[in-house]
Amino acid sequence: MKAVITGILAATILSVAAAFVLDTRVQESAEQRFATSGVRL
Repeated sequence: MKAVITGILAATILSVAAAFVLDTRVQESAEQRFATSGVRL
């Protein structure tokens, strides 16, 4: 039972950390993503 609870806790922590990283660092708006000298949005 202790291993199951530890696994659930670890999965929860990893999912929250992954959501934070993806939300703050990886995702960019289309305006930011395609802001080059050759593209105008």
